[in-house]
Amino acid sequence: MNKYLISALLLLGTAGSAAACNTEYNITLQTFGEGVLVELRSGSPGNSRVVQSRKSNGGAVNFGNLCPGNYFLAIGNDDSVSVTQTRYFEADAIYTGSIVMQRGSGNVSHKSRKSL
Repeated sequence: MNKYLISALLLLGTAGSAAACNTEYNITLQTFGEGVLVELRSGSPGNSRVVQSRKSNGGAVNFGNLCPGNYFLAIGNDDSVSVTQTRYFEADAIYTGSIVMQRGSGNVSHKSRKSL
């Protein structure tokens, strides 16, 4: 009987965890050129990991099934990438944003991909 109770509790715990990872992040992105790599990273610059990545030709970039936590974007194909501010995502939410990539200064910083 204990074996069945433990299995049921594990199943419920797993179902609860999976249900919490349902946040979406939808970005409208304007870039210079086509096929720009957009990485959604979990953590903060200097201590992060790639969660999902997409190639963008400009337009909509969508990330789904995200768990609550801190995220930021690294955008670019070279070692030097544009980095957005870190943002906390809650469960059961849909976040949207718009990013216009510009030459020169803007609202994103530039960092080495290796330093992320």
